[in-house]
Amino acid sequence: MNIKNIGFFSFLFLLLFSACRKNVDDVTTTETPYTPPIIDSWVQPLKIVTGSLTGFVMDEAGEPVMSAAVRLGGLETKTDEYGHFFFKDVDLNAKGTLVRIEKDGYFPGSRRFFAIEDAENRVQVQLITKTLTHSFSAETGANVQFAEANVVFSPNSIQDSEGNIYSGTVNVYAKWLDPEKIETLDQMPGNLQGVNTLAEQVVLGTAGMMVVELESETGEKLNILEGKTAEISMSIPSTLTNPPAEIPNWSYNEEHGMWVEEGVSVLQGDKYVGQVSHFSYWNHDFKDPLIEFTAKFTDENGVPLENYRVVIRQEGTGLYGTGHTCDRGIVTGLIPQDYDLILEVFGVCGELLYSQDIGPYSNDTDLGTIAIPSSQLFSIIISGELVDCTNNPVQNGLVIFKYDGQTVYEYTNGQPFNVLMSTCVGTDDIEVIGIDLDALLQSDGETVSVSNGDTDLGQISVCDQQLQNFIELTVDGVTALYVPAYIISGANSTTISYSDSLTQDAFIYMGFNGDTPGNYDGDSGNWLEFIQDNSNNWVLSPSTNSFDTFEVTEFGNVGEPIIGAFSGTAINFAVQPSVQVNITGNFNIIRQ
Repeated sequence: MNIKNIGFFSFLFLLLFSACRKNVDDVTTTETPYTPPIIDSWVQPLKIVTGSLTGFVMDEAGEPVMSAAVRLGGLETKTDEYGHFFFKDVDLNAKGTLVRIEKDGYFPGSRRFFAIEDAENRVQVQLITKTLTHSFSAETGANVQFAEANVVFSPNSIQDSEGNIYSGTVNVYAKWLDPEKIETLDQMPGNLQGVNTLAEQVVLGTAGMMVVELESETGEKLNILEGKTAEISMSIPSTLTNPPAEIPNWSYNEEHGMWVEEGVSVLQGDKYVGQVSHFSYWNHDFKDPLIEFTAKFTDENGVPLENYRVVIRQEGTGLYGTGHTCDRGIVTGLIPQDYDLILEVFGVCGELLYSQDIGPYSNDTDLGTIAIPSSQLFSIIISGELVDCTNNPVQNGLVIFKYDGQTVYEYTNGQPFNVLMSTCVGTDDIEVIGIDLDALLQSDGETVSVSNGDTDLGQISVCDQQLQNFIELTVDGVTALYVPAYIISGANSTTISYSDSLTQDAFIYMGFNGDTPGNYDGDSGNWLEFIQDNSNNWVLSPSTNSFDTFEVTEFGNVGEPIIGAFSGTAINFAVQPSVQVNITGNFNIIRQ
């Protein structure tokens, strides 16, 4: 394994309008015919490359979101306890790859990014909490206002999941995404890339964005009744001094991860108002022809700058785009054609490190390598070596760096580590923890003072604490360790799972029917869905649907460990003819 410097990442590079907020006036409702979007005739450009994807998922407070489901094409994984996920050496589309994220209690998130071959591509997604905004009777309709947006539902205009007219209570979950805030680039789905009514790709500049989901009181998905519309309105950006009379509406297509031109909104006072025929995300956007853009950033010694934010904006308009450099110091994406632009590089805490006028460009552009003087960078190199309890190099190790709300991983294989990371102006200390993934041990945290500059920690003894968040299995004498594993406790049931997001080679799904310490032997006490480990040639299904013995010795509160052990038999279908195998195992996982 070789995943390096995983921090806060995004990998889009498209434009957004800044805006100040104004009050929303009352509006009236009109019905207009529905015109199907052009996306059905759009052909996705393909340029398949092999690369890796690392990502960070956080909530609106910037805290990591653990155990969020992540889907990349047919591959699936979950975020770890630090909110990160990984896909290693997989097929990606350099012309636009979509990754989707879901977690109960949040609106679905996604990111469309432009993959670089043989690189650790990066994305960052901020999930929006799904909060009940308003409830109303479908028979009477309602005017629902939230922040700088509102939606008018006409009477008898809602349908249930089967397409039938719905007459009960409608629960509205909605949020307006502020185009003035850079966080909108992390919160919005896809990226600001669209398909217009001519089935052409365009780059967008948003004048307002909203997400709306409708549900019944029992949680059934609802939507606008076929043949009806709802009226949406959002305040215009204050920087738009001469707003046009109309602006295109764009709906988000979840299949392609693209915004699709679908109708228009008209200027009424200080807001744009339009009709929509369905929900979830809607966007008021201007469209421009696009070109592809690439640049590489290094320090003055040629060392690639990794995890630095790059911003491109237009002077005096509030338009900007953003991305983070990959492990090779590269950013790539889409910008509007024929604009004078400003390129800026920022540190992780928002310090402006570099600025340069660029453009206008009429064709795809590669700026080549831009070297930033080391005196302008806030960075530190930390090196060291993980050793076990007998002072031998740890052959299967992990180093975790924690600072300023970030978590950076560095995997080791018996060799010393040497990590360059960007820091903040006010960063004082970085905590460093070593883990022995074979011995299930970790070190006490060591503190590195940033003021001391580049630091060599020497040997770090990984011999201090019991490792957590793992499942250990022994199948017919062969032992394997799975970390990080996850455990979720519900009403009288606890689920244990593992998904290898690096190689997609290993998966585990099992559990027990309880929420206290105790004995859960046999069919009524525990259950096993499957164990798959391609590297060990295991595809194990239970011979009796459960383990013979299953004992939980500790069952902590949320944030504390659940510890247990189990044994039994299963059928290994990875070999032909299939054979019965003996399994023993144990786990120590922090409860979610």
